[in-house]
Amino acid sequence: MNISKYEIIVVDDIEENLLLLTDLLTKEGYKVRPSTSPLLARKSAFLKPPGLFLLDVNMPSINGFELCKQLKADPRTSDIPVVFVTALTDTASVVDGFKAGGNDYIAKPFRAEEVLSRVHTHLKLYDYELHLKNKIEEGIREISLLNEEIEHTQREVVQLMGTAAEGRSQDVGQHVKRVAEMAYNLARWYGASEYEAVLIRAAAPLHDMGKVAIPDAILNKNGKLNEEEWGIMKTHAQIGFEMLSVSDRPLLKTAALIAYEHHERWDGTGYPRGLKAENISVAGRVTAIADVFDALSHSRCYKEAWKIDEVFSYLKEGRGKHFDPRLIDLVFENIEQLLKIVENIPDSDYINT
Repeated sequence: MNISKYEIIVVDDIEENLLLLTDLLTKEGYKVRPSTSPLLARKSAFLKPPGLFLLDVNMPSINGFELCKQLKADPRTSDIPVVFVTALTDTASVVDGFKAGGNDYIAKPFRAEEVLSRVHTHLKLYDYELHLKNKIEEGIREISLLNEEIEHTQREVVQLMGTAAEGRSQDVGQHVKRVAEMAYNLARWYGASEYEAVLIRAAAPLHDMGKVAIPDAILNKNGKLNEEEWGIMKTHAQIGFEMLSVSDRPLLKTAALIAYEHHERWDGTGYPRGLKAENISVAGRVTAIADVFDALSHSRCYKEAWKIDEVFSYLKEGRGKHFDPRLIDLVFENIEQLLKIVENIPDSDYINT
């Protein structure tokens, strides 16, 4: 531990005392910045923080106690130890010194051995605290990076699961990505917090998770489903909810809610529970619009992609019936941004204009 690497700012308005302390410390290998002016010493400290302050108390302009308070109030110097070197040794002055934020008190006339011992101790402690602080910050950064990696992995797993549930094709994989981005933007425009919107974006790819339990013959049928098949298909909302609600983690709880409610309708005619208006969660409402917008715009095994004007007409007709009217207004207020998502995450067939 090389504590001599730290500079020491010494402040005393009496030059004789200043030279005495400076000479003593310099001979021991310390780098010293002496000053007879508290104001200049403060400016120097803010520009280039030292490792220790040695302050006299009775000085012109501002006294040592006031200078200490100012140093402790500034984040650039708040952690640097302050030692008062003063002839004021009465109990009240010593108490005032510690109240001002001082770390130690040396009485004048001082003994060289005492000064050197206190300086060594405080620089050693400061070096240790600085090292510990750096280690903690380094650990926090490492933990943050690990959390980001875990979250990134979770998002990838969620998207892969969503792709598998939707139909096990590359283009459907793009569908869940677009739905996630659209749902995130709709949630933010609607007034959801960044945390809530990010959670929706992460969970939205699992909106059709329940489709893993739907037979391939129904899921991939080339044509319209009959009444019995449609009844089976509709069970995917309940199944998805049951599959995802086994966990208390916020991501999966949100995913369970979205799976359960993204086929509910504003007017109460949706499934599986016939929820109405604001009884449907925001997560369910924004995902419903994102899902329909994207599904209609792209081809599937059972249909061709709709023209964009047809998609717009469908959304407008569904305002206040299928969809939250305020959210539909937000769609058309920000339509260019939604179309940009489609453009940035394309299927091979792209959108039919």
